[in-house]
Amino acid sequence: MKKTIFIPVIALWAVVFLYNSVYFEKLDVKKAKESIKDFNPEAKAKYFWDNQLDAVLKSAIDLKLFDSQLADNPESLIRRHGKAVGITSTYSFLVKGFAKQASPGSEQIPVDIPDGHAAYNLQIKYIFGNAARDATGYYNIDDFANTMDFNALSTELNKLILARVIARLDSLPSGENIKFIGALEINAENSPRQIDIVPLKFEAVR
Repeated sequence: MKKTIFIPVIALWAVVFLYNSVYFEKLDVKKAKESIKDFNPEAKAKYFWDNQLDAVLKSAIDLKLFDSQLADNPESLIRRHGKAVGITSTYSFLVKGFAKQASPGSEQIPVDIPDGHAAYNLQIKYIFGNAARDATGYYNIDDFANTMDFNALSTELNKLILARVIARLDSLPSGENIKFIGALEINAENSPRQIDIVPLKFEAVR
C-alpha cells in the first residue's frame, strides 16, 4: 500500500517541478525583447516602409489647412495633429499637397500655397533629421534599448527616402505636377517663415 501511494506523490512532485522550471512568455513580448537584443535598424526601417507606411500616411492633413491653422490657431493644430518625442517644443506633422517639379539638380521644390503664411519647400537632395521618423507616430522611444538605436532608425528611414522617393523624383521632367505626402517639423515657440518638407510618397499628376 505504501508503495502505491509513493509513486503518485513522486509523479506530482515532478509535474510541479517541471511547471515551475518552464517560463511561459507571450509571443509578442518575446519578439519585442528579441528585436531589442538583435536590433537591426535597416531591417526595422524596411519592414515599416513595406508594410505600414501607406496606412500611416492616410492621416496626413492638407498643407493649406496646416498653413492656415498654424497662423490662426497653432495650439489646436499641435494638439490635434502634432507628434512629439519626449518633452520638447518640436512637433512633427504629416502633410499632403501639390507642387511642380523644379529644374534638374535643384535641392528643393517650392510648394506654392495661395495666400500662404509660410514658405514651404520639398527637400529633394539632402535628407537628415528625425521628421520622417517622428511624424509617422509609429515609433515609441520606450520600445528601443537606447537613443542611439532610436536615432539609427531615423538614419535608415532617411536612406530609404533617398533611394525610393528622391531618386524617382529626380527622374521627373521639369514642370511636372506632383501630388505628395511628406513630413515636416515646427518649433512651437517660434513662428516659422520657411518650412522644409521631407517627401515620403508622391505621384505625377497629369
